[in-house]
Amino acid sequence: MGLGRLRFFVLATIQPVRSGDVERSGHRIHWQEFGAGKDTLLLLPTWSIVHTDFWRHQVPALSQRLRVVTFDGLGNGASDRPVDPQFYGDLLFADDAAAVLDATGTARASVAGVSAGAGWALALAAKHPSRVSAAIFIGASVPLAPGHPERAAAASGFLTPQTAYSGWSKWNRHYWLQDFPGFLRFFFSKCFTEPKSDAEIEHFFGMGMETTPEVLLATLGTPNRNLDTHRATEFAGSLRCPSLVIHGTDDAISPLARAEELARLTRGDLRVMHGVGHEPQCRFPRETNTMIEEFLAA
Repeated sequence: MGLGRLRFFVLATIQPVRSGDVERSGHRIHWQEFGAGKDTLLLLPTWSIVHTDFWRHQVPALSQRLRVVTFDGLGNGASDRPVDPQFYGDLLFADDAAAVLDATGTARASVAGVSAGAGWALALAAKHPSRVSAAIFIGASVPLAPGHPERAAAASGFLTPQTAYSGWSKWNRHYWLQDFPGFLRFFFSKCFTEPKSDAEIEHFFGMGMETTPEVLLATLGTPNRNLDTHRATEFAGSLRCPSLVIHGTDDAISPLARAEELARLTRGDLRVMHGVGHEPQCRFPRETNTMIEEFLAA
């Protein structure tokens, strides 16, 4: 796909101090740097159904005190979009993050990830402990507890065509290829369960339309490169840096039980946001930013 080569993404109204690319397996990953603080915060990508602009409320605020580094994961944004699953997976995204740290001359950083990106933050901290000074996990989609039953049931039939698609049955390979916009609108409605979230859903829908169903299918990766319960438990138990876990009680993508177990295993600080869905950094940015800033300041 050439789409990523044509666009240069700017988060909200802030321009990067510098930007560049790092190559992995022949594919280009685009990074950006903001602010000039002495401490660095690496804001990880999440599932490539969106790109870095999902951090639009964090970069301007946090870069006032910190040096903030972001990058688009393969599959969306200003990075390349391979359609081969061998180039994707939780462990590979963590290696991509380490490569971005190298490319930006960052010896050590705090890291933050949302949803799938929280799993990549965990893998990065576990695989490269000397590079991570603190870890922040938001809406963590880490397999430390069972997922929501309806989504889990749909996932078990992901490869099987259905006679009709409604609700979580839209989590299906054939539906993605048949009606990608329909899947995006459904999925993002589950990311934002709070009332009056139409603007956020539309913003995420726009980012989702900048990739393709074929790319998104590839981003699911292969089992040997993804976190399973055993590996996630091992990684979480091995974490030695301070950690903050933020999760909403109304998260329809990843249940609160996963955050509770992640906080227990990492001996981290758990902050539960009542009545909040899967994307608190977008829906309640001021509260989320305050938690992040207070954690890092401590």
